[in-house]
Amino acid sequence: MGLSAENRCNYILDHLRTNGKIIVKEIAEKFGVTEVSVRRDLASLERKGLVKKTYGGAVPAGSEFNPSVKFRHTKNLNAKKIIGKLAAEIINDGDNIYLEAGSTCYEIIPYLFDKKNLTIITNSVMLMSRLHEQPQHRVIVTGGQYRVDTMDMIGPPAENTIAQLGGFTAFTSGDDISLDYGISGADVTTVSFTKQVLKRAIRSVFVGTINKFDRGALYKISDLSDLDIIITNADPGENWQKFASDHSIRLICPTGNLS
Repeated sequence: MGLSAENRCNYILDHLRTNGKIIVKEIAEKFGVTEVSVRRDLASLERKGLVKKTYGGAVPAGSEFNPSVKFRHTKNLNAKKIIGKLAAEIINDGDNIYLEAGSTCYEIIPYLFDKKNLTIITNSVMLMSRLHEQPQHRVIVTGGQYRVDTMDMIGPPAENTIAQLGGFTAFTSGDDISLDYGISGADVTTVSFTKQVLKRAIRSVFVGTINKFDRGALYKISDLSDLDIIITNADPGENWQKFASDHSIRLICPTGNLS
């Protein structure tokens, strides 16, 4: 391996330790090389058991990586607050909603104080730390196996709870979203649970920061055509506007409804 390739590989590993994933296109642009060169670097690192290649990038090997709760809740915080406010605007008094165990859904909760008689379903202990401050709402916790690193509950008990529920709007983020690959995630257990949630929902809403767009993680959650609404903090571009319009998906960002 030449010195330039070694430098790229060291950067990739450092970036993964800090951020949990890398994108081939971004690494290629940073080092002024082709995406083929970066994919070759990733293939070398994967053979050594150091990374796991994903759609358009890589994550650390050895586990279904999820960044720490603290890191996820502080990253892109202002953007998530913008999304939280926009998401709350489509929630009406008396609605049944599901909020997934994610940092973006966490930022929806402060904007629910003025709502009345919501039924809120969640599998997140982190979200419960905010929801308990709003006793005007009914909260249903799924139960299940507790994961310390993500402060959520998963497994058969959680899935059985969801299977008995219906008539709710599901707010979900996934790890990435793309026109070609739909919504995807890096953690296979979370992906499996989210699929069950979306099957039971009467309305599905993707809430995610603009940096999640046009990327794909390892495991597919759903096609974009399964969504009813997409909410983000900036205009994702004309291709997204056209897709949303063609598939009757409502696309919402701070500049207004784009479809």
